[in-house]
Amino acid sequence: MMKKLIAEFLGTFVMVAAGTGAVALGMSVLGIALAFGVAVGVMILAFGKLSGAHFNPVVSITFALHGKMNVRELIPYLLAQCLGATAGALLVHVLNNKSTAGLTHPQDIPTALAYGIEIGITFTLMFIILRAPCLVGPSIIRIAILVGATIGVNAYLLGPMTGASMNPARTLGPALVAGDLTYLWLYLSAPVIGGLIALFIHKAVPPKEKGCC
Repeated sequence: MMKKLIAEFLGTFVMVAAGTGAVALGMSVLGIALAFGVAVGVMILAFGKLSGAHFNPVVSITFALHGKMNVRELIPYLLAQCLGATAGALLVHVLNNKSTAGLTHPQDIPTALAYGIEIGITFTLMFIILRAPCLVGPSIIRIAILVGATIGVNAYLLGPMTGASMNPARTLGPALVAGDLTYLWLYLSAPVIGGLIALFIHKAVPPKEKGCC
């Protein structure tokens, strides 16, 4: 169990450090999207067979409800992910002296629209994660590419509008380091709703290939 938690901590740490580090360095939207997507893909390759490579409370909550992980592991997983995200954001702050790097908040759009966008992009991500074995087979390499690409595309297309969090831990870490919890409620709740919708549709419309998901 401890090895799984260390994997979740490290994976989330690297994802947040790489993504928010790209923000702190002033990289373009494409560069930031690539940083998040590639970081997640590499961490899936590194830890997928050990912990399942969740790195996201939404994934853990959805898998627990879907029976894909032991419910007793849920809280420890969530804590490891949140601690990893906070450590990653703190590292970027120490190295770049930018505590607001990676802080997610609506960018000149109504809060309700930002809420809907976060639900939508997290739904897309979680649905693809649930269907990944059916879409690309059991290959961890293909799954890593698929999930990383999904995160990257979502971040590139909608990052300028909401920050494209899709991940409560990814938002919580930078928010705690910056001391700005203004929109934390949005990024904690909207992604979870998106994940639950994905699970509901996944169960309601099962894949044709029985047993692949």
